Amino acid sequence: MYIKKFLKITPSVLLLLVLVGCAHHYAPETFEDPYGFFSGLWHGAIAILTIAVNILSWLLSLVGISFLQDIQIIGRPNTGFGYYFGFVIGFIWLSVTH
Repeated sequence: MYIKKFLKITPSVLLLLVLVGCAHHYAPETFEDPYGFFSGLWHGAIAILTIAVNILSWLLSLVGISFLQDIQIIGRPNTGFGYYFGFVIGFIWLSVTH
């Protein structure tokens, strides 16, 4: 009984450990100045442009061209709620004014 339960859980635990091992880690110096509210505001305001650049980058990668791979929609590391709140405000502001 216990062996069957163990054999059911083991693959899931191993998969979880493999996926956690692939997580992206930041260098300690990046934690000194994480993105805050105003960075989130700016990133929200340029979100449409960032999405367009990510789509272009993805399309180019399909033919083997590595271009603009470092541009991300969400800045990391960030301060959490303050950054995301600024991002939403910036995105709404951009949507309302255009």
